[in-house]
Amino acid sequence: MKVTIQLINEINEPLVDKNILKKIAKSVLKVCNQKKAKIGLTVFYVDEEKIQQINKEYRAKDKPTDVISFRMVDNLSNLTLSKKNFPTEWDYGSNFIYIGEIFICASVAKQQAEQWQHSVNREVAELFAHGMLHLLGYDHEKEEDREKMKEKELLVCEDMNKFVV
Repeated sequence: MKVTIQLINEINEPLVDKNILKKIAKSVLKVCNQKKAKIGLTVFYVDEEKIQQINKEYRAKDKPTDVISFRMVDNLSNLTLSKKNFPTEWDYGSNFIYIGEIFICASVAKQQAEQWQHSVNREVAELFAHGMLHLLGYDHEKEEDREKMKEKELLVCEDMNKFVV
């Protein structure tokens, strides 16, 4: 399993660092039976204005939200994310498949952390895991899909307890 993360912190606040994000990403891949995956993704920490702009442009919702993901690879058959299975999506220079981008709004994460009475880092970590699941094709539009996604999130959160406070 290989995970490459580019972290772009547009708000210049210390949030979950790249090493912890990699651990969470590997946990997500593990619970999604992607133990041999080689992936790359970008994570953006943004403000409410930026996430609202993205939400309006891509989801027609003119309000801030906590996390938005943009999936670059459709993997409906849940094949291992590897060069063998995705030769046209494979980045031969970087030696991975670029699976997408995750935008996390720090101020919304702070509000939710207060609401759920846990740390901001814990909230950001959970939002990142949620975004990763979207990048891997999970969704929560239908009840059946929501249950599958929630099951995966709970498994990842359990694993996260080892390294996120």
